[in-house]
Amino acid sequence: MSQVFDYESSLHRMGDDKELFQEMIGLLESDAPSLLDTLQRARQAGDHANVQRAAHTLKGLAANFGAERAVGAAADVERLAKAHQESGMDVAVQKLGGALTELISALASERSGGRVVLGK
Repeated sequence: MSQVFDYESSLHRMGDDKELFQEMIGLLESDAPSLLDTLQRARQAGDHANVQRAAHTLKGLAANFGAERAVGAAADVERLAKAHQESGMDVAVQKLGGALTELISALASERSGGRVVLGK
């Protein structure tokens, strides 16, 4: 089993400020779904620049939590969009959506005191 996110490193990255950590969870929860929607709409429109931009922003949000799967998935989408490469994009976007859902779920558990940080 591997970690969905790295609690200790995340907290340290945020100056060991637990209140800021909670605020960052809220930011991810509120921004990730709309960014993923923007990414998918841009993809349907063939707007590679906006796909790349949304993936890059999602990568940064996930990086705040040391969420390697989400960061990697966002980086894959970003790379494919930058290269205007459609082959593999469907799978990459699906992986990104799944990794973000997993991250948000794990962070919601953290927020409620569950400290669930392990993935499948």
